[in-house]
Amino acid sequence: MKQNLARALISLMILWSTISFAASDLSTTGNPPLSVDEKVVLGRLENVYMQDVDSLVNVPFMGKIDTGADTTSMHATQISVESQHPDFQDLKNDKLLKAMVEKFGASGQDWREYPNQQELKQLKSTVSFVIRHPYTGEAITLKRPLTRASAIRSRSSEEPIYRPVVTLPLTIADTRVDTEVNLTDRSGFSSPILIGKTFLENHAWVLAGYDYLQQQSKARMIGRSESGFVQDTPVDVSLSLVNNYSILGASNIDIDDKAQTVTFDLQGRKGKMERVTYPITRMLKVSGKSYPLIYVPFKSGENFNRWILVYLKDRSKLSTQLRLGLNTINQYFVIDTAGNNLLQEKPQLFSDRLKNKPLVVSPVEEVVLDGYPLKAKPSFVVSTPLLKVQSFETIEAKGADKVEYFLSDLRHGGDDTIRKTILRKIKVGDTVRPVVDGEFIVGGQRVDVDFALEVLDDGEGDEPYFIIGKKARESGVLVNPRSEQLLESYPIFKAGHIENATVEGLTFPVKLDTGADVSSISATDIKQFEKEGKSWVTFTYSNDMGMKQEFTREVVGSMRIKAKKGEKSTARPVVKMKVKLGEVEKTIRVNLQDRSRFHYSMILGKNFLRYGALVSSEQNFLLGNEIDSY
Repeated sequence: MKQNLARALISLMILWSTISFAASDLSTTGNPPLSVDEKVVLGRLENVYMQDVDSLVNVPFMGKIDTGADTTSMHATQISVESQHPDFQDLKNDKLLKAMVEKFGASGQDWREYPNQQELKQLKSTVSFVIRHPYTGEAITLKRPLTRASAIRSRSSEEPIYRPVVTLPLTIADTRVDTEVNLTDRSGFSSPILIGKTFLENHAWVLAGYDYLQQQSKARMIGRSESGFVQDTPVDVSLSLVNNYSILGASNIDIDDKAQTVTFDLQGRKGKMERVTYPITRMLKVSGKSYPLIYVPFKSGENFNRWILVYLKDRSKLSTQLRLGLNTINQYFVIDTAGNNLLQEKPQLFSDRLKNKPLVVSPVEEVVLDGYPLKAKPSFVVSTPLLKVQSFETIEAKGADKVEYFLSDLRHGGDDTIRKTILRKIKVGDTVRPVVDGEFIVGGQRVDVDFALEVLDDGEGDEPYFIIGKKARESGVLVNPRSEQLLESYPIFKAGHIENATVEGLTFPVKLDTGADVSSISATDIKQFEKEGKSWVTFTYSNDMGMKQEFTREVVGSMRIKAKKGEKSTARPVVKMKVKLGEVEKTIRVNLQDRSRFHYSMILGKNFLRYGALVSSEQNFLLGNEIDSY
């Protein structure tokens, strides 16, 4: 029998082993934090703690790690800024901040130090603000000295956005930093804290291809289905590799806008019902509808007891009352696709399971089969690896039957007819699947693998894709959703906040921004038009080095960019462009934006940085490619 899929995938990227191989100076002592050059390595999302606030000790807040942000930002309400200085005592809030910026800093810019520190102390300015406890809803009022005033450029108005900045001790992965934090309304964003350079400088690297990287080594194994309790109500639990947020079944939902609470009937197993009330974190929009987003206590077995973030939805017609989404799974779990009720057993850690060399995949993968690139994904149901195609035809032949199907030829266009010998057949329900073999290229390695064929179901589209079955490896298939395309092998490399990249033949400095999902390039004279039924765009790229070039590209999407408080959201066309940074060269999606007022004409976001970039927020040109004249 041919080698199974796992033997084909021995070069898969399990983060710890890949980094250890690619960067010999990475070190851990015992458990994480993972570190390089005595700086902690963070993922794009991490848990942030405010340990100096008694009621918030060991309470995690979701923090987005952003090398493109100069200052750390935190969600707060009832923000009040006052000064006892005679020149400012009659002013409050924005008027006070504006007056201070005009006196001590350049208006319209974010400034980090007063010219006269002694005079700053004499201002006797304070900031009071409220942070809500995520679990209890308690309003925690804090009062801190004003560290500085911040004036941030606005995309939609000439007047800058003013924010007070205070200094707070923040802790991530056992690293405590007295951090300058600007206070603002972040209720429209998924993470209440944005970690910028005021924390990252000299303290952390960022590996943008991972979420909750520091939680990975201590992650618990979880099965494809589980059971547990929400408060005192027993619930069946399922998992989603598509939804970011977890969903909790509820009925008779009653929202108290004034108290910012929601009361509802918690729907449990076997008709169990319980009327409960929880504080609302915020309202979450899903497919045009708004749902209350709350934290609830979830317990499973004797050893797992955590508060998890869920939104409420009527799931009375479904078999499970609690569906865990990626945000919850990434914080606490790695999934065993063949396991059930693992949380009821003795705790199994991901780091221990790696000793058995399982196949570790992400929810989104790519493989190459017989020279044809295919999207791939793991399954909790399918056992034998499976190729789903538009159609196939069985042909009787002497000696052994054949099967024919079609795969798209991306190099020359059109579909190619593939004919293979049927090795055997397997029956699944009423369906008979022929089993064939093919040559896979995964992680740069070639190997023959047996797989079955099945026709695409209605609603799956017409693009063939590959399913990684539960029996792809005898030692198990594990899903680690903290990253994408773990089967693709690439080296980890250090990069500065600013590096020179080559974009479609032009070489110029770019900013590496782990906070951006998609890369962005400066574009003016943007004109969209139709061509052969498709949307195209022409635009002009230019920078302050004197480079200028016009491009014509097919529009492959559109992005609506969330705005800062006080700004309007914007929509941008998205095209594909070839980008080379160091040894990495990829064709990626890039959104078009007029960046002529910025010094750097392009930012590289997660969709490029995930190919192994370990980003420093304070160092530049670590790849040794600085242009002296720039």
